[in-house]
Amino acid sequence: MGEVQSKQNAAERLFTLTCCLMAAPVIGLSKKDLFAAVSAYANQDSEMAKEKMFDRDKTALRDMGVALDVIDASAFDEGESARYRISRGIFNWPEGFEITPEQLRLLELAAKAWNNQLLSKSAESGITRLRFLGAVSATKELSIFTPRLLAQHDSFGPLAEAIANSRQAVFEYRKSDSESSIRELTPLKLRFIEGQWVLLARQGDEIKNFLLRRIVSKVKILDLAGLPVSEDEILDAEQDLVNYVEGNLAVLEIEPESEAWWHFGASSDAPVELHFMDEALLAEDLLEFGSEIKVLEPQSLARRISESLNKVVDAHA
Repeated sequence: MGEVQSKQNAAERLFTLTCCLMAAPVIGLSKKDLFAAVSAYANQDSEMAKEKMFDRDKTALRDMGVALDVIDASAFDEGESARYRISRGIFNWPEGFEITPEQLRLLELAAKAWNNQLLSKSAESGITRLRFLGAVSATKELSIFTPRLLAQHDSFGPLAEAIANSRQAVFEYRKSDSESSIRELTPLKLRFIEGQWVLLARQGDEIKNFLLRRIVSKVKILDLAGLPVSEDEILDAEQDLVNYVEGNLAVLEIEPESEAWWHFGASSDAPVELHFMDEALLAEDLLEFGSEIKVLEPQSLARRISESLNKVVDAHA
């Protein structure tokens, strides 16, 4: 685990450094700026340790094909001989490529979701520090959307590690309206579908999907090689889940301009339709919005929410 943690820390540091360099102004950023923005540098015991780590990271970025511009700063930055930025054009869109503001916000959310699962908030905090330095302009916060999308799952990291290393894992899993049971399996893929993180895994001779929200114990990675699965089997299992989700449709009446209205992307007074995987978990999520939402279909979902509200009333009457 120590080696894995070390690699994760290095990946996190490089990710943060890349974010900062991409956000750098035309004149680049000095080492002083970067040492203040990237927490891993700031936590080093000495300036020499910071210098050595930064030199290793520059080499690592170049080995990955990320070209760095080194700008002579002696003429305008007293005490700093060089400033750094990522070469212009290396991350540019292909010629003729266009993306809408809405699509860009969704990409930002997807990137933040992944970053919050395996890395940490250091990339975000690095950019925040640079904003205070005046090097990066402020951007619109997506606070309405991000809390639910970025929900943390303690199981995500260990499962991703098991997938990367082709190892089996074991955890306790609770199905909807039933007792929990121990599942020993081979994790294959992690996906974010209809607002839920889902694990695709081989258990025995079957390939199944598991909702991370229903994992109720720590995930233990076993010293056993993962069981083989063909690409066709994985594709079939993924399609089965798609078909299942498409068959589960909820129709909601949502109060205009409310938090729920923005969260579910409503654009008019018309009912909102959404697909779901787990009715019980959807009911839990909809309860957060209270009277802002009325379930029109299915009636089983409406009953779940009504029963939950009645229990709350009975418990506090």
